[in-house]
Amino acid sequence: MKISNYLKEDLCIMELHTGDKQEVIRQLAEKMSMSGAIVDGEKFIKDVLGREVLGSTGIGNGIAIPHARTEAVKGFVIGFGRSREGIDFSALDNEPVKLIFLMGASHKELNLYLRMLAELSKLLMNSSFRNELLSAGTAHDVVQIIRKFESATGGS
Repeated sequence: MKISNYLKEDLCIMELHTGDKQEVIRQLAEKMSMSGAIVDGEKFIKDVLGREVLGSTGIGNGIAIPHARTEAVKGFVIGFGRSREGIDFSALDNEPVKLIFLMGASHKELNLYLRMLAELSKLLMNSSFRNELLSAGTAHDVVQIIRKFESATGGS
């Protein structure tokens, strides 16, 4: 499975306008709730923020992948948000986060959830991929960039 099979243009926010991690997660979750994959938006947000308490999902290089396994989600869902200014995510490198991928999966989708986390992490290690996402003009561009790099790395 590829990330581009799940990340759709209507699940992207190209200009996040807040410096607060909780508000950014809420904005993305509300956008993702419109897809129908999130059955309980408030529970999803609570579960994602609960996961953040265990340890920041700000992995460095301006990236965060907040995520949760929760019954508030049907199957698997992923959204994307970008902040030009950067958001304090208490990232491992203490740098602000500009690229955020919010993921949720039901408990039944553990294997898919872990594969998507691994695939996304692999893509995000590529500085060219990160730079293209930072300069993408539209949500359509974001999805196309992901497809391009998935093809180049042979994503399954």
